[in-house]
Amino acid sequence: MASHSPQNRVLNFYRNSTILLTGGTGFLGKVLLEKILRCLDVRKVFLLIRTKDNLKPAERLDRLLQDAIFDRLRDPNSDHSPRLRERLEAVEFCLGGDSEGLGIEQDTEERLLRETDIVFNVLASVKFNESIRNAIATNVGGTRKVLLLAKRMVRLKSVVHVSTLYSNCDRATIEERVYRDVPFGPSAVLELSRVLSEGEMSCLQHCLVGRLPNTYTFSKRCAEALIAEEFSELPVGIFRPPIVLSTYREPLAGWTDNLNGPSGLCLWTVKGVIRVIHGDAAKRANLVPVDCCVNAMLVAGYDVAERASGESMDESCEPVHLAVPVVFNYVYAEPNLTWGRYMDAVSLGFDGLLHRLWWPHSYGIVANRTLYRLAALCCHTLPAHLLDLVRRVCGRRPVFAKMMSKTGRFLEMMSYFGLREWHTANDNVVRLRSLLSPDEASVLEFDLATVDWDEYFRHYIPGLQRYVVGGKAGDKSKTMPRWSKGSWNRRIHFWCRLLYKACWIYVCLRFATRLCRTYLLRHLFSILIC
Repeated sequence: MASHSPQNRVLNFYRNSTILLTGGTGFLGKVLLEKILRCLDVRKVFLLIRTKDNLKPAERLDRLLQDAIFDRLRDPNSDHSPRLRERLEAVEFCLGGDSEGLGIEQDTEERLLRETDIVFNVLASVKFNESIRNAIATNVGGTRKVLLLAKRMVRLKSVVHVSTLYSNCDRATIEERVYRDVPFGPSAVLELSRVLSEGEMSCLQHCLVGRLPNTYTFSKRCAEALIAEEFSELPVGIFRPPIVLSTYREPLAGWTDNLNGPSGLCLWTVKGVIRVIHGDAAKRANLVPVDCCVNAMLVAGYDVAERASGESMDESCEPVHLAVPVVFNYVYAEPNLTWGRYMDAVSLGFDGLLHRLWWPHSYGIVANRTLYRLAALCCHTLPAHLLDLVRRVCGRRPVFAKMMSKTGRFLEMMSYFGLREWHTANDNVVRLRSLLSPDEASVLEFDLATVDWDEYFRHYIPGLQRYVVGGKAGDKSKTMPRWSKGSWNRRIHFWCRLLYKACWIYVCLRFATRLCRTYLLRHLFSILIC
């Protein structure tokens, strides 16, 4: 078996190890968990899960394993199927309360401290509009509690904390190091969130967040600074992914479980809800497939352990010592898509030729704020109020103006990332790729230069339709927000989209006719002069 080869250092590092994974029920955590169970010969995975919706952790784990992402593991013909539950254990925990612990039962906690070798801390609240008190409690307080637990583990080799590339997005250049310029310091911010009320913290938000766009990025910066301040003696690495999209190939193409970020923007545009996007089509988008991201995280876990032990070598066979904490900016400059290329490539997943031909004319990306607001007024706000007027005449409750107002806030939130570009250092990530043997590269490839983006986008929209919009019957969280419900509203939606397309075609034809007429007149005038 390839993993037993002495040259396969990364795969051998994980063989017979015990892993503690937090955030395993989230998007990134699911793919990481599936990859560990399918490709790494680990002994056990402890999965921290909270009780939610009256479901105990064991019940949530059973439901989690029914997701399509785990189909290959559940296959009766698979070698992993009989041992799947043997290698998994759900551990109940709680982030609430003022205690420094995670509320884990004493016997279970003792086993965690005795057996765990590697920790992946993926736990986070990823809502951009989360209240600052909740964002700090989860992303900073939760991180501190997990690392306090890791500090007591007797066999600990490596900790990988998942942050975000945008934790320092107020800088034009982002290096692979921790920036500690947090107002009052991370410990003080965490203490403030404990003693102050929700309203009091909201009053302080503008002072704390500063030039950062939202509470999510601020809380992630706080967590990084906290790790550098309090846990520098641990073998810990901070992994910063950019915007993470659906899977490229593994374990199945096009899988995702949410409509966050660009996925929601793109699908709403396909559905005809969004016609104008506030952004710059020429800016780099910093998009990565989630399976590539997970592969890089696993290699980073090995690298952190090797640096801490003093055995890690670079390509020149010189020792590489641990700069605590070591930071990995998972982004590449060359194979990076622009926002314009991203939106154009979406059409590769359409079935109909007419849909692919029409797609470039069905939306616009506008960088100028004034022009965007004018276009949004014409393409979003006015049609929504017109449809609400029709609903009022028909004795129905107006819904479209409220929906488009919410959509407008979403577009404004995304515009911060669509209008900017960053220079990002990635030396540590480039070095990670040199650690893989040829056998390991076939399992853990993460270099974005190997991604065929045309192949990727052929599965992108079909994946959103299949795994998110379709979802399971009765699962409202898996349903794409629609313009309307009921046969009458569907008719309105149909005629509205038809009107949109007719207007766009009319404008394009008028423009093309005027352009041709101008060209012919100029040509005729030049002939007469000559």
